[in-house]
Amino acid sequence: MENIVKTVQQFLEYSDTKLEELAKKNQALKLQEENQERSKDE
Repeated sequence: MENIVKTVQQFLEYSDTKLEELAKKNQALKLQEENQERSKDE
């Protein structure tokens, strides 16, 4: 039973890390997209 708890904890920690990573990538892509839009408008 303790193994299951440890496994779930590790999975959740990994998921949190992945979510943060994806959020940063998403933000970077949005900024890049905005910059491209501005370039087109000029």
